[in-house]
Parts: sequence; C-alpha cells; structure tokens
Amino acid sequence: MYVSDKPNYPLIQTLLESLQQDLRLLVDPPDGSKQHPATTCLELWLCHPNYASGMYYIDPNQGNPSDALLAYCHFSGTATQTCLHPQDSQVPIKAWLEDSPSGGSFQWLSRLEHGFQFYYTGASVVQLRFLKLQSSTAVQKVTYSCHPGHRLGLLDRDVKFLTDTRRQSYLGTLKDCVPGEEMETGARESVFEFEDLNLLPVRDVAVMEGDDFAHRFGFTIGPVCFS
Repeated sequence: MYVSDKPNYPLIQTLLESLQQDLRLLVDPPDGSKQHPATTCLELWLCHPNYASGMYYIDPNQGNPSDALLAYCHFSGTATQTCLHPQDSQVPIKAWLEDSPSGGSFQWLSRLEHGFQFYYTGASVVQLRFLKLQSSTAVQKVTYSCHPGHRLGLLDRDVKFLTDTRRQSYLGTLKDCVPGEEMETGARESVFEFEDLNLLPVRDVAVMEGDDFAHRFGFTIGPVCFS
C-alpha cells in the first residue's frame, strides 16, 4: 500500500475555513446585535460567558447580517439553547370542530376559519437549515388546553402535528374536554413534547373529527430550541 503524496485539498479547505472562523471570533467577536450577530447562541456564549439569557441576534448562515434573526438565548450551566418563538403562539380556545362533518377524518386547524400555520420570525428555509447543521438536538412543547371550567375527559381522540418538512407528522392522542361537573378532579391541560432535529419546528395541528365534538379547546405552541 502506498501513501499518496497528493495534497488532500478538501481537508486543507476545511482547516482553513475553521482557522478563518477562529480568527474572526478573536479579531471581531459577535456581540448579539443586528450588526454583529453570532452564528448561534453557543458561539455568543463562548465569546461572552458573562452574558445573561435574553434576546439576541443570530445569523446561522454567516452571510450578510441583514437576514439575521432574533432568538432567545438560554444560557445555563449545563446547556446553551437557541430558541425561536412562533409569531402566533396561541391557537385560541374555541369550538374548532363544531361545524365539521363527522366523517372520521383529520381537520387541519389552519384550514378552518381563523386558523393559521405556525411561522417563526426571520427563520427562513436557509437559516433553519444552517441552524440545524450547527446543532445536535432540538426540542419543542405544545400544550393542549380545555376551556376554563372544563377538564380532560376519558375519551381519546387522535391528533397530528405537521413537521417542518410539511410531508411528515407526529401522531398522538388527546382527551376530549368535558364540563367540570362531570370530572370532579383532573387537569385541563396536557403537554406534548417533541425531540427531533430534522423534523422540528411544528407547523400545524390536525384533530380527528367525530360525533359530539363541540367543546372548546386550544393549543399553545412553545418555542423550538436548538442546542
């Protein structure tokens, strides 16, 4: 076996790019402003370990800072998270499926009156792709809530959560809401938690229609946090 004397140009290019990045952080470290955004919250913390958790600008694709986006940076002793909040986090509590047919199919809330999909301010397809490339995990929580005075009942109903690919969905079950007098004890909320770097963030919710589904419910979409 012979060792080739030919230079490994891809490896050299990777090393030069890494060195260039390290020099940039030393000469002109990001400060989380619109003019000097960090690539991620982790990079910002490495440059400024005294920073407190809060809102800072990041630019995952490291291009022109004009497309930098505002993110919540959660700094803790165990992990640093880059969190993106949806523009509209609250799907209001109402009788979403009151007028839906009982055909046993899923109803996407975004297709119903006053419904909408979930968008994340400044998080373009390109920025999200680069943020995922520089992360190893992603988590997001969605809270299902009954109308005040109601509680989670005993009957299960299927629910789907549309992923960022818009071709795949998480499948789960939720409890129908019932009047408080029918359930003396119990919660009025349940929480779904998702962990998938490639599929998050959540974009839409669909609930299985059916008979006797006129109760009011809503969802709270939490931030998607990358680390």
